[in-house]
Amino acid sequence: MAEDPKQQLNVSVQDRTDEMMAMEAPLTFMIAQVADMLPAWGTPGRDAALDNFWRTEPMLASAVSSMCFKMAALDFRLKGPVRKTMRAKRLFESAEFGQGWPYLINMVTSDILTQDNGGFIEIMRRDPNDPESPVMGIAHLDSSRCIRTGNPDTPVYYTDIKGTLHKLRWYQVVPLVDMPASRENKLGIGFCAVSRILAAAQYMRTVGVYKREKLSGKRIPAIMFVQGLRRGAIEQALNESLEAQRQEGLSTYTKPVILAGPDAGMPVDVKMIELAGLPDGYNEDTVMKWYITTLALGFGTDYTEFAPLPGGGLGSSTQTTVMAARSRGKGAGILTQLYEHAINYNILPQSVRFEFASSDPTAEQDRINLRFLRARERNLRVQSHEITPEQALELAVQEGDAPEHFLTDLADPRIQAGIPVQPNPSEQIVDQFIKQFGDCMDAYNMVEARLAKLHKEVDSARQS
Repeated sequence: MAEDPKQQLNVSVQDRTDEMMAMEAPLTFMIAQVADMLPAWGTPGRDAALDNFWRTEPMLASAVSSMCFKMAALDFRLKGPVRKTMRAKRLFESAEFGQGWPYLINMVTSDILTQDNGGFIEIMRRDPNDPESPVMGIAHLDSSRCIRTGNPDTPVYYTDIKGTLHKLRWYQVVPLVDMPASRENKLGIGFCAVSRILAAAQYMRTVGVYKREKLSGKRIPAIMFVQGLRRGAIEQALNESLEAQRQEGLSTYTKPVILAGPDAGMPVDVKMIELAGLPDGYNEDTVMKWYITTLALGFGTDYTEFAPLPGGGLGSSTQTTVMAARSRGKGAGILTQLYEHAINYNILPQSVRFEFASSDPTAEQDRINLRFLRARERNLRVQSHEITPEQALELAVQEGDAPEHFLTDLADPRIQAGIPVQPNPSEQIVDQFIKQFGDCMDAYNMVEARLAKLHKEVDSARQS
């Protein structure tokens, strides 16, 4: 059963109860010439400028969306007691006030990749003042409204859309950042992927603007000096030609303008001075190849994540495999470790473990092959009497190839003798009692939260 968003909003620092137009809700920053006037790293206004800029360069915007989609598409696994893992699963399914886990991770990943301030996840507990209180929900916090303090106890100040400041404690928020600064006075801000490739993206955006304006004709490309024709004759011929083509219905393709000199004995001479143009020796294929290489380096992935290998082919199978294997340990690998640590350490109980399940068949096959090789190596050591079967099992558990309960079962003499082991009735009674006690505590916490809300409403009514 999904969590009620209203109950989550009651314990959230965000105010999403007011219905507003989408363009009125966020803080809007109008920055002129954002591609050329970005504030320096670590200064106010830079993240707002980055947020306006990356959407204006198509290749960069596509790279950001590709990485966000990749993270949102990853499956995850929950390990632990069945009852607690089911509750944790409902928590992720109801994330972002019912929008779901992919919706949440898409927004947080976008902030991590495009904002030096990073991304933030709000932890909504039944009792906002109790770090041991059960988690009711998780949601994305707008990075532009979050200020890092450098204080581990109160790491973030959040300002909601009504201007109210909320000082978030360590158990109420999870700050995430790409490449955190090692300078203490920077308070943990990072150097995001868009910042890393900003210069290259600015260059490509400028080239794109130049081409678009050249094709649309909304710029003065050059100054022409004409000898042998009067100025009015040229302008008149252009206007007459455009009007004739407009009457013929030609709006995209235009015919050349034919203009004859007034004196056949006087040659027509034209001198043109270009006011703006592409650099000398500009090659579109070479520039695009190195730009995609820069994107891959900045986002910590391989070239084929954004485009096929240059040269018309996909590259050798070994080359493609090596590039894919290297990329798994960089950008996406760092992001998955950030999320796993944040969720396991800050959100889930200690008995439940969250981890991403790879959606890459090649990576899964590599893991299976490694397990097979380790198992064969242990078998050879047992056959050579270097280690005993029991020691081989311990190694398998240490290397993650076998569950820990194998060792517990191995120590039971009844199992060693082949005697079926029936569940202990007293253990079943204890488990049943723990389950009932947990249900009672959940009900008690819900009543306490409801009473706290009613007391707050009564106090507000009395004051008014």
